[in-house]
Amino acid sequence: MKLLRARGRKPFQDVSKHSDAAIMPGHAILAELDAEYPVSFSRKIVQQVIRGEWGCQGLLVTDDFTMGAACNRGLCDATVRALGARVDLLPIAFDQDKYFDAMHCAQQAAQCGALDLSMLERSSARRLQPFASQ
Repeated sequence: MKLLRARGRKPFQDVSKHSDAAIMPGHAILAELDAEYPVSFSRKIVQQVIRGEWGCQGLLVTDDFTMGAACNRGLCDATVRALGARVDLLPIAFDQDKYFDAMHCAQQAAQCGALDLSMLERSSARRLQPFASQ
């Protein structure tokens, strides 16, 4: 874990502190931080580490949701967990029909209070912000 903090995270942490660059939290599991969920679905990692410790306020974009790491967990669960973790964009590239399923799950979760609407509004604002030129 010390090596990950010293080297593995450093480039991402530096970029997130000094720019509004988008970061892609992958579907890998960092067992030392969250043994149950991949980074892209982990509220603990996204909120405490990426958004908190690193101070990242830029866009967070997951890997494609048609990949096995997302689909094998269930598209609905993955969608709600990623949005709940404060990830901004969930690409669905190779099976566009899954987009409608994912949107339905997100809408249902928002309607029943499983998603924080103020957090979703902040996410929407990040998506609409133009990238700052460096």
